[in-house]
Amino acid sequence: MKSTVRVLLLVMLTASLTSCEKIKSLFDIEVETTISGNLDIEVDETELKSTDGFGFNESITVQVLNDDLYEYEDEIEDFVVSGVTAEVDFVSEDGVEFLEGTIFTISNTTYTVQWILDSDWPIEVGTSFNLVDAGLYDMVEDILDDRMPFTMSAVGESSIGGVTVVIRLGIETTVTVNPT
Repeated sequence: MKSTVRVLLLVMLTASLTSCEKIKSLFDIEVETTISGNLDIEVDETELKSTDGFGFNESITVQVLNDDLYEYEDEIEDFVVSGVTAEVDFVSEDGVEFLEGTIFTISNTTYTVQWILDSDWPIEVGTSFNLVDAGLYDMVEDILDDRMPFTMSAVGESSIGGVTVVIRLGIETTVTVNPT
């Protein structure tokens, strides 16, 4: 009889703990946001000796918490990345292309995620380049989960030198927040 009572108590305790987790998740809020930064790329005027391209190497530091997330700072549970995009916001001259092999990077002290252009990319205001998942979004989520400033960068070559290009790198993410 005592063992039956213990088993029943154990079942009730387990059920109540499971129910508490389910109840807590009822209060989850999902916030859709884009964590982004603008890369101001100044392309060298001097042609590289090894190619016909003009080199650039620019980076910025980005905060994980943007205007959509500050109020939830202590309540963030999870980041789920749905896309990473490079979009041209400004170009000082027509006819600019970023050459094949240009590298876009998102990194912190623990993780580095890179995308390499596999063909030339015409740089025109409003055009965008989707940096595909290929298993890399999990590492971007890990970078965001650290909640520390991280670096976005672009290193590569342009078809024209002496130009300025502004690329907005954006991480589209759904942030799970639990205010309880």
